[in-house]
Amino acid sequence: MLKILTTATSVAMAIAPAIAQDQAPIGQATPEQAAPAPVAAAQPSGGKIVMYRQGAIMGMGLGCPIRYKGKEIVELGRNKYAEWDVPMGSYILTNKTSSVDVNIFPGQTKYVRCIIKTGFMTGRADLQIVDAETFEEHSADYERKEVAAPELAHSEN
Repeated sequence: MLKILTTATSVAMAIAPAIAQDQAPIGQATPEQAAPAPVAAAQPSGGKIVMYRQGAIMGMGLGCPIRYKGKEIVELGRNKYAEWDVPMGSYILTNKTSSVDVNIFPGQTKYVRCIIKTGFMTGRADLQIVDAETFEEHSADYERKEVAAPELAHSEN
């Protein structure tokens, strides 16, 4: 009996350090638990609206002003584009003859195309939401134009 008790005691003493490494005393974390979890990359809180106008012959002399809440963001001529960084939300972009509702989610980019359509006496600017591929078809021809009031989205949304 004494031999069994001695063997059991020696086995218990041999495995005790291994158990102690895996378990911390009650109320304390093990080293793996105490280390902070890796922080995921910060998620963007907003997105981008890319507005552009192609270089069509129709409406060559006309500009395409784009407004948000009555204030002009940018006026696009032929083969121009502008990028507007905005917080997440809904934006109704307008001009004199049309409007488009753009919903932005974190990290998302939406594309708004301005095309000049025929009118009675003169052309009219029309705004349309398009996909990235439509923008990229001729993006090498476009010249970047700065947004006139980039702070509009941050202060009024």
